[in-house]
Amino acid sequence: MRFFPQSLRKFVLGGVISAMLLSTGNLYSQAQKNWKDQAEYDLYVSITKATAPDQQLQLLNQWKEKYPESDYKLERAQTYLVIHQKKNDPAGLYTSCKDLLALDPKSFQALYFITLLTVSMNKNDAEGLDAGAKAANGLIGILDATYDAGKKPAGTTDAQWKQQRNDIEVQAVKTLGWVEWQKKNYPGAEQQFVKALGINAGNAEMSYFLGTVIALQKDPKRQAEAMWHFARAGNLDGPGALDAARKTQVSKYFERVYTSFAGDDKKEMAEVISRATTNVMPPADFKIKSKEEKMAENAEKFKSENPMLYQYMEIKKALLDAAGGAAYWDSLKDAELPTFKGKLVSTKPETNPKELVLAVESADQPEVTLVLEKPLRGKADPGTEIEFTGVAKEYTKEPYGLKLEVDNEKLKGWPVQAPAPKAPAKKSAPAAKKGAKK
Repeated sequence: MRFFPQSLRKFVLGGVISAMLLSTGNLYSQAQKNWKDQAEYDLYVSITKATAPDQQLQLLNQWKEKYPESDYKLERAQTYLVIHQKKNDPAGLYTSCKDLLALDPKSFQALYFITLLTVSMNKNDAEGLDAGAKAANGLIGILDATYDAGKKPAGTTDAQWKQQRNDIEVQAVKTLGWVEWQKKNYPGAEQQFVKALGINAGNAEMSYFLGTVIALQKDPKRQAEAMWHFARAGNLDGPGALDAARKTQVSKYFERVYTSFAGDDKKEMAEVISRATTNVMPPADFKIKSKEEKMAENAEKFKSENPMLYQYMEIKKALLDAAGGAAYWDSLKDAELPTFKGKLVSTKPETNPKELVLAVESADQPEVTLVLEKPLRGKADPGTEIEFTGVAKEYTKEPYGLKLEVDNEKLKGWPVQAPAPKAPAKKSAPAAKKGAKK
């Protein structure tokens, strides 16, 4: 996912850029040169009077064809640049910039647009990358020399000049980083994008580029760092934020990457976004736990808090394993298993049962059948917790079920049944009184 400017016009703003860009109205205010003849001068005049860029371009082509070695070929090359820029024609602008640099290697205008166009036109062949790097470095050199000498454009405050200089330098450093990126020199690209963020911390695109080249280095220890920059790029607001469509795209990209790596924990994800949008770089100890790490931690916690259930689930997991389940059952059959607990689901028969069906992992899903040595006395309600130690005798995979033989002495939890009440004693007939008639 790469973001390139949709229009070159958005780069040509006020201040230092417009001060250094030329227009057709002031191209020829330099020292007088010689026209080859009146026809060349008349052709030049027709260009200055034309208002439509296409008409100007047609007349420029005539001029170049008829007078290739004109004393004004430098000015003509500058005019080509301006006209192609007016037409919002990247390909024509790129060519005109190269032609201008052949005549004037320090042309600010040509260096500036080559720097931008290298990235926006995806000039990733060897020639394009070399031209882009040279242009970006040349642009930085001019900026440094101009700024250090205090030669700010007229009508520009010190603060404006510094801001405009920084904006242009970020573009140059961005191109240098992008060139290294295309060369697969990801650490070199990373250095440049970090530098760009040092100049303008609010540049969301640089955060996205930085996250990308970190991720491309495929260092598992730095995945959290890459996601930090994706979170920042997709959620940063302010002057340096991505446009709405790009911002949404990067934000969703971060969510996909984060969820794939760490799971769908919305609260944790929101915390990462909050920290990333308020800090350019993650702290040295920043970490996002992977799903595997969380599972391992949860397993350890579960193991310590529920050792009996954990051990049962490990046995179940081994039995259900597609590759080794059968062999594991062979080793388990006729062996006494560890002590487990389960919830009573049903009994057979309902009163004085000799078989108990228990749910172990869940509250009501039957999984284990206990076959008792002798019937239990009475009955128990479903959900009664039973603790048992038994010998594995039968196993089914679908549905999962385990049958154990259990000595009654190794079963706990069956409710003690009150003895049956004794029948009331029969009353004997009263003895007959003496002297009574029979």
